Amino acid sequence: MAAALLVGMFDEEDEHIHRNIMAERLLRPHNYVLNFPDHILISFYRLPRHLILNLVEELRPALERPTRRHGALPVLVQGDFQTEVASLSSVSQPCISRNLMEVTKAICNLAPNYIQFPRGEELLRIKEEFLRQSGMPGVIGLIDGSLFPIKAPSGPSEPAYMCRKGYHAINVQAIGDQNMVIRHLLAKWPGSIHDSFIFNTSKKDINAYLSEGRASGWLLGDSGYPLKPYLMTPVMNEQTEAEKRYNVAHKRCRSRQERLYGIWKGRWRCHDKSGGYLQYSPERVVMFVKATAVLHNICRMANLPDPENIPAMVEDEEEGHDGMHDGAQTGRTARNNLIAHYFTR
Repeated sequence: MAAALLVGMFDEEDEHIHRNIMAERLLRPHNYVLNFPDHILISFYRLPRHLILNLVEELRPALERPTRRHGALPVLVQGDFQTEVASLSSVSQPCISRNLMEVTKAICNLAPNYIQFPRGEELLRIKEEFLRQSGMPGVIGLIDGSLFPIKAPSGPSEPAYMCRKGYHAINVQAIGDQNMVIRHLLAKWPGSIHDSFIFNTSKKDINAYLSEGRASGWLLGDSGYPLKPYLMTPVMNEQTEAEKRYNVAHKRCRSRQERLYGIWKGRWRCHDKSGGYLQYSPERVVMFVKATAVLHNICRMANLPDPENIPAMVEDEEEGHDGMHDGAQTGRTARNNLIAHYFTR
């Protein structure tokens, strides 16, 4: 696993010290972690020095506490690599473990600042960029679910977490933009729950926002999602050249969402089967998912290079819903109009 969370906790007396001075005191003299070059820091903590310091500043109000010792106490966490991280930073592994949930909660509380559905002029720019990249007009986001593996939970709920691929998981639904920034996140459902159910039950959330027409445009989703005027899915059993062109553009555009998950899981391998399984309860795993989503967006917004050896996100669509649900006719009409106006030559 490769999840990395970093925060500094400071003495109250340091509260008004200039940031540069505070940065030098972030670690006790025998640590010097922030003196490592950025490529080492990214290897261990997934963030370069300046982003670590920015994150420390944002988390400091939630995590600072009075201590008897002069200086700052760093909290460093990196999944199964906790021992290596502790060795690098000279912080004990038990210390890391004790502070894990406190740091995770603090990062989760930053979600409203970093995970925001676009509006206004930003929404227009996103539609223009999707059109430029893939030839698909009107796209305001890409929606998909992805399975995040967990250890088998105990109790009567265990079967619900067994996904269709044969392992226990959380089904995480995210909406991404053209830059693979997460714009909306739902992380709470067991792995056996279908993507369409997750979307349809978000009626007090993003589904309601879109169905009320408060965003001009549509999401793109695979055939596991219900076809709606604000959610375009592929044409099943395509018959015309226009439908084929629509499907090609749809798939090309939607591939960015698959890569979003690949980058996210590649940077924090604890979320991919190649990195093992998080050894925590589903409730805690959900918190880790939300925290790493925040950190993913921090990395994307800073234009950090993508991690090496991104795990392949094999497209595995659920059973199609094209025309087999309430309201499908209005969705078909919207999709037919889109195909007729933009994909018919």
